[in-house]
Amino acid sequence: MDNKLRFFEKLKNKLTVRAENNPGVFMFLLIIAVNLAFVALSTLLLVFLPENKGRGFGEMIRFAFTLMVNPSGRYQYSDYPISLIITTVVVLLGMISLTGGTVGFITSIITSVLERSTSTRRHLRLKKHIVILNYNHKVPSIIYDYCFDDMDNTYVVILSDQDKKMIRDQIDNIFSVHQAGKKFKNIIIQNGSPFSKLDLDRIAIKDARTILLMTAVGEEDGISKNDERAQNFNIFKLFIFINSYLNRNRSESLPSILAEVSDSKTEKLIREYPFKTGDNSFPVNFNELLGKIMAITAVMPSLCDTILHLISFEGVELYLEDIPSVSIQEDIKRQKSALPIMDTGKKRLYISESEDLINSSSAGSFQLKKPLPKEKLVPCILNDKPKILIIGCNSKLGHILESLVCFKQEYPEFHLTVVLMDTEENEAKLRAYCSDPSYSALFSAENREPVIVKDIFEPFSGTDSGFSLDEINSVLFLSDDDCSETNVDEKPLLFWNSLKRNDKFDTHNCIVEVLDMQNENIIERRNSDQVVVSERFISCLYAQLGKDPVRLDCIKDMITFESDEASRNSKNDLSNECNILSVRTELFFRNCKEPLRFSSKRELILWVFEATDHAYLPIGCVKNNVSYLFSRTEGKNDGLDTSVLLPKSDNSDLKIVQNELTLEPDDEMIVIMLTKN
Repeated sequence: MDNKLRFFEKLKNKLTVRAENNPGVFMFLLIIAVNLAFVALSTLLLVFLPENKGRGFGEMIRFAFTLMVNPSGRYQYSDYPISLIITTVVVLLGMISLTGGTVGFITSIITSVLERSTSTRRHLRLKKHIVILNYNHKVPSIIYDYCFDDMDNTYVVILSDQDKKMIRDQIDNIFSVHQAGKKFKNIIIQNGSPFSKLDLDRIAIKDARTILLMTAVGEEDGISKNDERAQNFNIFKLFIFINSYLNRNRSESLPSILAEVSDSKTEKLIREYPFKTGDNSFPVNFNELLGKIMAITAVMPSLCDTILHLISFEGVELYLEDIPSVSIQEDIKRQKSALPIMDTGKKRLYISESEDLINSSSAGSFQLKKPLPKEKLVPCILNDKPKILIIGCNSKLGHILESLVCFKQEYPEFHLTVVLMDTEENEAKLRAYCSDPSYSALFSAENREPVIVKDIFEPFSGTDSGFSLDEINSVLFLSDDDCSETNVDEKPLLFWNSLKRNDKFDTHNCIVEVLDMQNENIIERRNSDQVVVSERFISCLYAQLGKDPVRLDCIKDMITFESDEASRNSKNDLSNECNILSVRTELFFRNCKEPLRFSSKRELILWVFEATDHAYLPIGCVKNNVSYLFSRTEGKNDGLDTSVLLPKSDNSDLKIVQNELTLEPDDEMIVIMLTKN
């Protein structure tokens, strides 16, 4: 389905949103428009009077307005019958639009409209919009991310049984927390039940582009925040109901359905549902996806910012376009503002700031001035500190360990070990993970037992394990699943604060999972070098999939590894065509002891791509703990410019004076490793 709105569809959507959210203002503007139309009509009538021949149109506007407001004015007309008729019509138009009776009648209409808007019984006239059924704490982040997208083609409707004012306040609050310079206004919030056919009719769901089925949490739904089984069952029921509704109201193009689930069983039920609407159903196991993202960032912490921005609308993002008639290699040479990655199915995956910047012509091919010696490139995935410390235990831990096992199998030269740590209440769970044969490859002989902390304020006092922080590559802090609203993120923040006092803390890469966005700000303000992983990832992902659900397969492919269940695509087939990696320059380039200088980013991209026989494709770099992706910056330079991806300074201006690139030995290369089929 073409997601671009035509002009009249866009206009109708915009008028619907304005009328729904501001009915009083909309009616007031409509009254003004009607009065202006009456003045324009009166002016045209006066222009045709015989005695007004030769007079200007501006003067006729003044005459018309004067006659409508004050019919007994001094403007005298001749005795022509046509003049009498026209002036009478003009006076009547003024009486209709400006008399007290008409104003009172219109006021009653406005009151009726406002009352109907409050009861939300009007049918929305929308096309190709995004529908969110149910409301939870992820929805405001989804809305926030859309303010970085093409807002003229994005319209969102939320249908929930929760209070409209509360939802609106929470959405406004997230814009305030992030100090966003703009807000996403193309949103309508409706009260109702997702299981009501009448309510679904009112939001024009059959004309939607995408439907997001969110887990409902709250007293109104009777579902506890920690009752994942009830949440998943409710989502499955809603999925069946929406499928049945759409099948009874078939149209030329059915909307895609995204279902938020938290376990693999419900994901499998939805994926294999026998009466689903073609290939338009996409179950999203957010626990699994977050676990995979946390696993790969635990191995390579610098990928945290990169992945976040790839799956958000800020700066660079992923696009799928029809495969052109040229190869990936030739496509790289001709693209000035986009970077082709790989072919998947009938589509080619690009990284760009906008799909409009992807070049479809074959003109302007870039040529390397000199080849890069192949013997200089020996890419390897190694690390001086191969130990990962995971503090905490929640529903994502199993997925994290599973992904780390798959990573170790795919990259056996990376000597990876894991240490689990938590307080006494989760000791049994940690020991179960340590003794599980599926994860045995991750635990060395000395780290077979978990580290049990008796005092969260002094995490290493009273432990007999002899554990030290000497060889730790990264520390991953996990939030509790069963935490209440009053102590959300309590454990990771206390652990993080305790370890921060350690003398060796600054040498570690920390990945802190937080569920409350305000806690994310606390960490960033205290130490700008900290890497934060939160459900902001999954909110950005939902926002992306709301525009194009097919991107899910490409994103899963990048963050998962061979034999990983999460790498199953929408057709239930395993697909592992690429992996995103971050490698130090001195490891990627043999004997790299001095800075490497490139005349352009495109030169580096082509050198590496050709010298490695199309196995590695550079997409960015990390310099001084700042992540960059190679993309356009307002088209100022001839080659691929550098776009800064730093969430902590979203509002800062980017200034690039040259297109050259220098890589220091300690810098990191962000590359896509491509698997040949």
